[in-house]
Amino acid sequence: MDPVMPTAPDLCNYDTDRDAFAGLLIAKGGSGANEADPTKHQHWRTLAFPAAVTIEGTATLKLWSATKDFDTAKGGAISVYLRDCVGASCVGLTGSTLSDPNWQRGSSSWILETLTLSVGTRTIAAGHSLELVVVVEASSAADMWFAYDTNDYKSRVTVTASSDVWPPLGSAPSPLLSSWASSVSARWLFS
Repeated sequence: MDPVMPTAPDLCNYDTDRDAFAGLLIAKGGSGANEADPTKHQHWRTLAFPAAVTIEGTATLKLWSATKDFDTAKGGAISVYLRDCVGASCVGLTGSTLSDPNWQRGSSSWILETLTLSVGTRTIAAGHSLELVVVVEASSAADMWFAYDTNDYKSRVTVTASSDVWPPLGSAPSPLLSSWASSVSARWLFS
């Protein structure tokens, strides 16, 4: 996760050990943010924040996804979690589940899903990171594919944050940020 929007023209195969298709396959059957089976979850993290950052309100996740093989006859179910992490220790901030028996809506392509997560007001301490976890639920009728990190598939988390040190470690802000200011603005975290 980083504050820079992707520029890659093509979707890569992020899991050549799981399948030969572009994107990322997550197998159904996951059980929460601490799922141990690496085929049943995906984690993305920001860099560690050099100073405390306060996030507030809601986090919005826009996630390009599909049922495996773009199967229009099967539904999908995912859970997402936003966590505050330092090293291997993480504390859950919020989560949400989306289940749809008609995930593909008749389409044989990627579907953009939007989830809104209530964050409240939270301070992420210096040295900590934000982490997004995606799990495909056991109730999903299919394994799921995910697309991200390209011009066409800009999956992302946007939060409202206040800090003079954003983005982490002094990297340059993306010109695509919806509102850049030194106090409070929307931040892209996942791409």
